[in-house]
Amino acid sequence: MKNSIKNASSISLKEKNVEKYEYERLSFLSHISHGIRTPLNAIMGFSKLLVLKELVNHKQMKYIQGILNGGNLLMQFVDNLMDLSQFEADNYKVRIKSCDLNELIWDYTEDFYNHKIENNDTDISLMLVWDSKVKDLELETDSILFKKAIQRLVNIVSKKYPINEYELGYRIIDDISVSVFIRPTAEKLNLDDLANEPDLYSAADNDSFDFFNFKVLSEAVERMQGKLCTNSEKQEYSFCIPIKFNK
Repeated sequence: MKNSIKNASSISLKEKNVEKYEYERLSFLSHISHGIRTPLNAIMGFSKLLVLKELVNHKQMKYIQGILNGGNLLMQFVDNLMDLSQFEADNYKVRIKSCDLNELIWDYTEDFYNHKIENNDTDISLMLVWDSKVKDLELETDSILFKKAIQRLVNIVSKKYPINEYELGYRIIDDISVSVFIRPTAEKLNLDDLANEPDLYSAADNDSFDFFNFKVLSEAVERMQGKLCTNSEKQEYSFCIPIKFNK
């Protein structure tokens, strides 16, 4: 009896220590994130002002663009690090609600172009592709995770091809799930590109930016009860999620 009480108290103490460790880890990462974001926002903000007010010549403009590009990569790295910390500590609460699929993808695309205009940090163009017959399709999913998954998919795929035009779309599978895909515009690809097998998982073996993009993508899709997939025939990279969330 005494041994069982001791074991129970020992387990309870371990659980408290784990909780304390996770709290301190998240608190530390949050401070790191804030400590990086604050000066980085100032650096990027003043750099944008120099460009907008045309206070620099053409050569200096290239240098400033390099600062903005590097700053945006660093911000992306911090965002991925914080997302992964939330996922790994199981602190992210999945928020399921009914969402219109076309509206979700349109909102993401609008955010993408607003960010592109504001930061001028990418030359990527996205074209929307979907079945015109599919209207008012409601998903039960987490809209934040959905958009995170698309953004990380764009980040990964756009580094795999020497082009800047991509198609974003979806297709319905057996009326029970939807496949959201990114693919390079076929007319822009050469024979070597077409011969390469699409492989999402190789992203984890490249640099740290690819690794973190892949990890956030896979974690977000997993929490939406989906899976990652590719289509070699169409050079597509996609994630499939159920139309109805299983609670």
